[in-house]
Amino acid sequence: MSLDQWSSIAQIVGSIGVVLSLIFVGLQIRQNTNALQRNEHNSTMTQWTVVRMAIAQNRDVAELMTSGLQGGALDAADQLRLEQMLQEQAWASFHIWDRTQRGVFPPGTFELTAGALLGQILVTPRGAIWWSNAKHIGFIPGFVADVDAMLGKARASSAMSASAPGSAIAP
Repeated sequence: MSLDQWSSIAQIVGSIGVVLSLIFVGLQIRQNTNALQRNEHNSTMTQWTVVRMAIAQNRDVAELMTSGLQGGALDAADQLRLEQMLQEQAWASFHIWDRTQRGVFPPGTFELTAGALLGQILVTPRGAIWWSNAKHIGFIPGFVADVDAMLGKARASSAMSASAPGSAIAP
């Protein structure tokens, strides 16, 4: 074999090695991306767990949320506590919205999970008042627009349910 033939064989083997290396790197990147997405999911769940457990494990907080959201009388300290709980709910929801926007979570994750739960809170009398004031402080316009759109749908759906024949309407 001549030197040219050996050179050609070496180039072919080298090219195959480069292709195999690129495939390996691609697989490693995919695995790393999956691990990062899983960590994002776990981080989000940890944030939500803190909020949920504060309500589930502390009857005082649960009563504050239920009574306060419906417009019950609150002193200044309880008003502040309620506003902080609403802020935590909205902030945790924002993280799910953001991760959905960035493709970390599948499309629709925000609307079907945190958005739906946040909507239930923000259609209450005090929840609606809080959101109208708080949405302009600390939340980006895209999140605010999506929450407002979701609330518009929730209100329309609620109004249609209330006016449906045979629905019980409280006096």
